[in-house]
Amino acid sequence: MKRIFYLDNLKALAIILVVMFHTAITYSGIGYWFYIEPSNLGNATYFFFLILISFSQAFFMSLLFAVAGYFIPGSLAKKGIKKFIAGRIFRLGLPSLIFALFIFPICEMLANPSFNFNYYLHGIKTFRFISWTGPLWFTLALLGFTLIYVTAKRWIDALATKLTFNITAKNFLVLVLIIGIVAFAIRLISPIGYTIINFEFSFFSAYFFMFLMGIFARQKNIFDKIECQQAKKWFLVAFGVGIPWWILNVYFSIQGNDRNLTPLLGGWNWAAFSTALWGSFFCVSIILALLTFFKKSFNSQNSLQRFMSTNSFAVYVFHPPILIAVSILLKNLDLAPILKFIIVVSIVIPVSFIFANLIRKIPLIRKFFS
Repeated sequence: MKRIFYLDNLKALAIILVVMFHTAITYSGIGYWFYIEPSNLGNATYFFFLILISFSQAFFMSLLFAVAGYFIPGSLAKKGIKKFIAGRIFRLGLPSLIFALFIFPICEMLANPSFNFNYYLHGIKTFRFISWTGPLWFTLALLGFTLIYVTAKRWIDALATKLTFNITAKNFLVLVLIIGIVAFAIRLISPIGYTIINFEFSFFSAYFFMFLMGIFARQKNIFDKIECQQAKKWFLVAFGVGIPWWILNVYFSIQGNDRNLTPLLGGWNWAAFSTALWGSFFCVSIILALLTFFKKSFNSQNSLQRFMSTNSFAVYVFHPPILIAVSILLKNLDLAPILKFIIVVSIVIPVSFIFANLIRKIPLIRKFFS
């Protein structure tokens, strides 16, 4: 397919947010990451990171799934089912395996000096390495979603022909409700923070439905129907409603002074239900705003934007050891966590893009990370 520059630029933005997200975990301890720097966070610092992580988590991976879904119908029609599936396994499955077998142990050795080769061999022998995918859970999930679509293509395409996908308040609310209710149901069994072979299923409702929306967007030209002035509306809706809603969720859920937000994570309670709806609401509204804004303002590429979009997937794959190494090198720097976060992000993002560009010059590696 012809390059669609605003989607390439959006993908690069999402990858940058991924790096920032993992850096925020490093200095807050909110969530899981290879290396977390111990620190006693004051309330202001804690809630700064909590807001950054919560709002990022709500949409940036869903955005990547939507963009990936958009290109599937054209690629499938061009290549045919067998060639398409083989290509997806190569482009999505093999990078995950490379990360599990080679990059994951490097990350563990950097973050955990007690990691040894025997542990690595034991993980290979017992197939524990299937959970060593780190951020590459995304590619495996995308592969799974793709296989589901190919298997059920007849029924999904039939559904697409029957439904209208106009960008209306009614359709927006229906999508938000579907994603939120399914997320709430999943979190009854698998709450936020609980993983199975490195998949955090509590967020998979938004991932899957936005993946489908990407496919439908290609088939129904949905992105072309969004007008510029709608971007401002969706942006104002996303933050004008999303911020006070999030504050209320936290305010009515926090237990005592120990920052215990367990009710938000899942379970049969109103806090979990409201949080699930909030996440789907912010996800859909901000993605609509970003799609429209980028289509109008960033539907071209200069040399820097081309460099970033070309190397974004390789950055996604290789940024973990770079982030861990930089964080450890600066661990004795006596600065406030927010300031260290800013400094590390400012270093890791350009270094990751430069490293990605250099390693992609190796012909064999370029095939995996183009």
